[in-house]
Amino acid sequence: MSTMRDEMMEGRRGEPPPHREPPDRKPPKPEPEEKIREGSFPESNVVNSNIGGRLNGVAAQVMKFVPQLKMIKARHVLAVMGFLGMFNVYTLRTNLNIAIVAMVNQTYGRDVGGNVTDICPDRGYKSDSSTLEGTFDWSYKQYTLALGCYFYGYIFSNIPGAWLARTIGFKKVLGVSMFFSTIITFLTPLAVNNSFGFFVFMRVVLGFLQGVSFPAMQGAWGVWAPPLERSFLVSVHVAGASFGNVVTAPLAGYIAKDYGWEYVFYITGVIALLWTIIWFLVIHDSPEEHPRISEEERHYIISTIKMEKKKATQKRITPWCEMLKSPPLFAILCGHFASNWGNYTLLTLLPTYMTHILKFDIKSSGLLTALPFVLQLIVAVGGGKLTDKILESGKLSVIQMRKLNTTIGLLVPAISIVIAGYVGCNWQVAMAFFTISVALNALTIPGCKANTLDIAPRYAGILYGISNTFANIPGFLAPQVVGIFLDYKDGSISQWQLSFWVVAIVYMVGAIVYLLFGSGEEQSWAKGRIVENSELGDAVMVAEMETFKATED
Repeated sequence: MSTMRDEMMEGRRGEPPPHREPPDRKPPKPEPEEKIREGSFPESNVVNSNIGGRLNGVAAQVMKFVPQLKMIKARHVLAVMGFLGMFNVYTLRTNLNIAIVAMVNQTYGRDVGGNVTDICPDRGYKSDSSTLEGTFDWSYKQYTLALGCYFYGYIFSNIPGAWLARTIGFKKVLGVSMFFSTIITFLTPLAVNNSFGFFVFMRVVLGFLQGVSFPAMQGAWGVWAPPLERSFLVSVHVAGASFGNVVTAPLAGYIAKDYGWEYVFYITGVIALLWTIIWFLVIHDSPEEHPRISEEERHYIISTIKMEKKKATQKRITPWCEMLKSPPLFAILCGHFASNWGNYTLLTLLPTYMTHILKFDIKSSGLLTALPFVLQLIVAVGGGKLTDKILESGKLSVIQMRKLNTTIGLLVPAISIVIAGYVGCNWQVAMAFFTISVALNALTIPGCKANTLDIAPRYAGILYGISNTFANIPGFLAPQVVGIFLDYKDGSISQWQLSFWVVAIVYMVGAIVYLLFGSGEEQSWAKGRIVENSELGDAVMVAEMETFKATED
């Protein structure tokens, strides 16, 4: 007893004995809805011997010379790097949306009168000769295919990417995919100059590589995000996509105008490559593996998430059938799909609308296209933080908050985008309603898109992979649908209005389905089933027999 008292006294003086955690420094395990108040503590002395290596050595030297960095929470570093990672995902995805205006010889809508694209006054469009006389003479179908083909690859790697991130770690999956994405981006000018088919193939490959990004980050929060911080942390990393739109649209417009469209791909590729290097330097797959996290933060995260650990001799069976039959997951799919349909319609075609309907030059078009996403960025981060504050106060339950966010994030944009199509050439009013539609769509992030962490935190990445696969079908389908409504030679404002009505209807259906079937409770199947490796074959057989019996009944 005397020895223990002495050790406790040493712990209070700030010199805890080696290999033993002072009892008074370990916070009690909280209830699921209780938040532990934690401060900032010095760097942990515990380093995972399996991590090491040169990269961690470099990071350790940085920490040594900048002591203030020790006070930064490891999960906040992950949030910032996730934010910048999604920023780069979107710069590599959307750089084409602006560059294509300079790449393609645009004649769409220039010789049509009446209630058509030529009704609005010129705002620099006709004087922008470099845009009107692009290198490539593509049909409108080729034009929309070029914008949408990325998603043909993207939708096929979401679920495998989520599974791979759970198997080998999200750090490797996201870092490697970004590295090869930069290579593809550097080669894009060569591909498009070679042939249209080769260019489309490269964009499909780029989409396939980047399809792992959002599911990998969502899965990361399953082990890194305390329950009362989930909405905010998810919103931060997803907001990087909005930031990518904010930066890419005006930057690509200026680069394409002053240096040539090829440099749009070179510059965005270099920025993504720099991020990849930093990602491998500072990110780790779990609090247990992180070599520089404080013991207090490590314990806080692990104790609040309370994930059941399996033994080395055991295996956890992923409940695939239960997942796919889950009504709450179906609700998430519908809300996510509706949100992305509207977002991708404006993301890919708003630059075209600004150029060919409202008659702006490429620089102005890029700058104006970025404005809605500035507000979307603010709404995403602010909405996530406000959601966590309301949940912490207990004024609304998790599902009430998710449904409120999703309803506002879908129904208000539905109304706004329809109004924007009917204001004619009044570009200020049109931009105001486009901005409202894009910005409030971000409330679906702390709404239905964060909901996978509520219903199954362990499988949040896989669930998000399933949801994101379904929700990114609009990436190629929405531009193609717009292409059906818009006649290449007689592209009228009324045809754009019809496209916006389609968006509004999809929004409303998504909101209704989520309101009916959404849930904030962790599902009964969400923990999976743990069996001994030797029993795995029998367990699978029993599960199959139970499924067969249920079917017969």
